[in-house]
Amino acid sequence: MKTLLEVVNYKILSEDAETPMRGISNILGNLKSISNEAVPIAAEKSEWSVLLNPERLSRIFEFNGLREVKDFVTHLIFEQEEMGHHAKIVIENTSVTIETYTHNIDMVTELDKEMAKFCDDLYRDVKDFYMTDEREDHDDYDE
Repeated sequence: MKTLLEVVNYKILSEDAETPMRGISNILGNLKSISNEAVPIAAEKSEWSVLLNPERLSRIFEFNGLREVKDFVTHLIFEQEEMGHHAKIVIENTSVTIETYTHNIDMVTELDKEMAKFCDDLYRDVKDFYMTDEREDHDDYDE
């Protein structure tokens, strides 16, 4: 499966090599007509999707209890402050949806990829911690 960037580059080079600006204009017009359609991320096995308008990375993380959600979100908030780059975080019961993109250019950048990798690593750590945690009440929320 090709990435969105590979498709765009191919179309620019193959369709309108003599008039690249017209090719870019046509492609951008086509992209604008696609609204929030998920485009899987390229070759790597990833649960992140690329959403459009604006281009952003998105993933839903599922947890077994509110403590897991709280730990995941708390660590993520501290990491965002450390990075100076903030994602959209939506919490619905025991699901957390993360969307990240670089706002000043409305695109995914290396910072967003770093944020996605951090989220993946954090998710594994939280799940591993609670798998080894033998407390039966971990679904309850304690402050």
